[in-house]
Amino acid sequence: MSEEQEEKQKIFFVYPPSPIMNREDRCQQPTGDLVVIPPLPPVDMMSLSAVAKSRGFDTKFKDYSLNKETIENFVEDLKEYKPEFLVINVASTTLEGDLEILKASKDYLKDTVVIVKGAIFNFYSYKIMQQYPEIDIALRGEIEPAFDEIICYNSLADVKGITYQMDDKIVSTPDRELSENIDYLPFLDRELIDNNFYQRPDTKQPQTIIRVSKGCPNHCFFCLATPLNGKVVRYRSPKLIVSEIEECVSLYGIKNFIFWSDIFNMNLNWVKKLCNLIIDSGLKISFSTNTRADTVDFETLKLMKKAGCTLISIGAESGSQEILNKMGKRITLAQIEQAVKLITKAGIQVYAYYVIGLPWETKQTLQETFKFAKKLNTHYASFYTATALVGTKFSEYINKNRLGEVNYEKPYIFPSVNTYSLSSEEIFNYNKKFNKEYYLRPKYILKMATQINSITKFKTYYDTFLRLMKKS
Repeated sequence: MSEEQEEKQKIFFVYPPSPIMNREDRCQQPTGDLVVIPPLPPVDMMSLSAVAKSRGFDTKFKDYSLNKETIENFVEDLKEYKPEFLVINVASTTLEGDLEILKASKDYLKDTVVIVKGAIFNFYSYKIMQQYPEIDIALRGEIEPAFDEIICYNSLADVKGITYQMDDKIVSTPDRELSENIDYLPFLDRELIDNNFYQRPDTKQPQTIIRVSKGCPNHCFFCLATPLNGKVVRYRSPKLIVSEIEECVSLYGIKNFIFWSDIFNMNLNWVKKLCNLIIDSGLKISFSTNTRADTVDFETLKLMKKAGCTLISIGAESGSQEILNKMGKRITLAQIEQAVKLITKAGIQVYAYYVIGLPWETKQTLQETFKFAKKLNTHYASFYTATALVGTKFSEYINKNRLGEVNYEKPYIFPSVNTYSLSSEEIFNYNKKFNKEYYLRPKYILKMATQINSITKFKTYYDTFLRLMKKS
């Protein structure tokens, strides 16, 4: 290591010891019981690391959940690395456990600025920092601009969108307005991680995330996308997206992508421009993304397929029209069914998401959902337990109607609350039952068997089958 490298200031990015989960602010879901959810690269930390490296910092990342490492492992790493800044991802559902690492390592943090980020700090940063004096700064809103100003040692009072402790006082600066143009987002720092670890479930090839847009106008009952990212969909430039794809292919050999957005296909002209640029570039890639049922267009789907789209996820959410109406989804069962047919007709696989356990859920609506899922028979499906994340309409409803208590002081693992007629334990049991039984149906097994075209896929599907058979 050169003398110049030794003198670089260090930033340590951390996912704390916890259940293996998706820590993306909008979702925050454990993935251990899901069938086809791969570990996702730490987009937030890769983005902040790119900002830090542009300022000359040395960076390191570690996810302590992946290998079931402990707080003690974290303390040892902290003592060895001795960072000037420590940045921790804190999930609403595991807040207490995530922040235990600060109490355990406080003797080694005297010369380290502790920064936390996570959706919950948009709503409860002041109260949480009262409880955890080890925290120096909490990031709120869009984190990259505030982080950049912090590590450049700007006066914290002048940095919008943070809450900080100084001289035994907790200060919240004004919110930072959402940028209309998100082309400021850096290319993710893919040197921060082992890219080979994050793989497509079916082919076991390296897969990464490309951020393509932010924002959603729909503001569904259970979702944080609108409160966090705004109701206006903001798009990255297709040219920038293609440039980042080219970097992934040329520098890292990555040809499989998840196009990350709150809603990908709201603006079909933008989608077509992006797909045409990918086609014209000559890039031979595959990508997956998401859609709403009511914005599916067959001509656009065919263009997406030509550009390399292999899978589209769709928020089906429920097989009960009553539940769909009450959650504010503003789609119909018929629209969902038609969207699945069109996507399949275009030669693209479908991944359907379902949310069970909203306040109005009953045994009957649960059975309607599973019956609908079987009717759609999509290539993949996941049944999530509804989680009343702080900041959603769901959490407000729960507290108002006394179905449970949702606040930062009582972190929760899934499912978080009861419905009007079912206990959280019953919801959890249905969750396990549906996620297992969907994939063990003869109709589904036959469908997927016809799509096996390689030894890798055969082994992947076979290993998944064995894992499902072992589930209780």
